[in-house]
Amino acid sequence: MNQHTPPTGTPVRRLQEMLRTLAHVHREIPFLIPNGTFGEGTLEGVMVFQRIMGLPVTGTVDQTTWDAITEEYDQVNHRLSAPRAANLFPHNPAVIQPGQTSPLLYPIQGMFLALSDVFAPVQAVPPSGTLDCGTADNLRWLQRCGHQEETGALDRETWELLSRVYETFVARQPFG
Repeated sequence: MNQHTPPTGTPVRRLQEMLRTLAHVHREIPFLIPNGTFGEGTLEGVMVFQRIMGLPVTGTVDQTTWDAITEEYDQVNHRLSAPRAANLFPHNPAVIQPGQTSPLLYPIQGMFLALSDVFAPVQAVPPSGTLDCGTADNLRWLQRCGHQEETGALDRETWELLSRVYETFVARQPFG
């Protein structure tokens, strides 16, 4: 390849993908569309990254620049990724009946507590770890909304519905 032919291919596309991710945090880096060709936009992205990181601004992706890009990408990608979801409900076909106690009920009751700020029919019941009358009423309300049998018990189907409702109306809302 002569010096006027830009490099192309998978390594360049990977570089562009990493620079694109970095541009979400480092706004000075141009927002590239990965195409596998090391063109002007990629050159600018590399040079801006080198300047930000205090590296020699050459536009060349040597080992030092590549290592810095991949290290920064790993950190930024970790910050931008969604947090790991907690799978609270047991995998076995468990059902918690009204009057029963379970540690699983603490987060369930906390979810209903948050939902009580959004839906008037949901009671603000303090978490107790017991499937008390208020929690059973909240479960029946949820089951009614989801066209399920209104048992007031917590089973996998009701848990899945509660998870979706909580995620939609509470978890996706900004803090503050």
